[in-house]
Amino acid sequence: MTIEKRPYHAVYFGPYPGLDYRAARPFERWQAPHLIRSMKEWLTQNPPRLELATLALEELRLRDSKVLNAEMVFADCDLTPIEWLEPARRAVVQAFPKSWDGWAQVKRSGGSVYVILRDGYSTENGTYGAYVGSTKLTLEKRFMEHRQSSRAGRGLQAHGIEPLFSLCMPFLRKAPLARASLLDWETRLHHALAEVIPKVGGDVVS
Repeated sequence: MTIEKRPYHAVYFGPYPGLDYRAARPFERWQAPHLIRSMKEWLTQNPPRLELATLALEELRLRDSKVLNAEMVFADCDLTPIEWLEPARRAVVQAFPKSWDGWAQVKRSGGSVYVILRDGYSTENGTYGAYVGSTKLTLEKRFMEHRQSSRAGRGLQAHGIEPLFSLCMPFLRKAPLARASLLDWETRLHHALAEVIPKVGGDVVS
């Protein structure tokens, strides 16, 4: 089941239909055999859908069910899960809690504050890193710019893999449209993720 390796195809796969990326356990209602079959499908796509497969693995670990089978799916594809994904999801919740007064400051929603998964790092640095950015464009269009232009994001043309929807806004909550607000939110997200992800790229404002 080994798939063609890097650089992965510059393809945008959108959010999985009907999946609640805000939920603590997005795959809680899925049965284990269905999760294993889906992981095999996701990890043999190009680019591999590592976020979905990692979320599925985390669900099986919580149940202590078919964990070895799930880990073997990754091994058979010569891939590793995103081990920092769950801590990163918790960091986002802490940085952007429901009680945060920043939500009330959004006069016009429509922008995106996003995270793109990338590889190219050593095993000691967790293999995967994250790039944090913001845009008024659709996430699909901005992601394709990153993958197809050497000037659009440091190293993402060669090493970009997929957006991490469970760390992005507006998939979690609405994001502002004003550029200054987007930059502030981007910085807030960047700092939160840098606490748990070994390598985080992107710009921050002081």
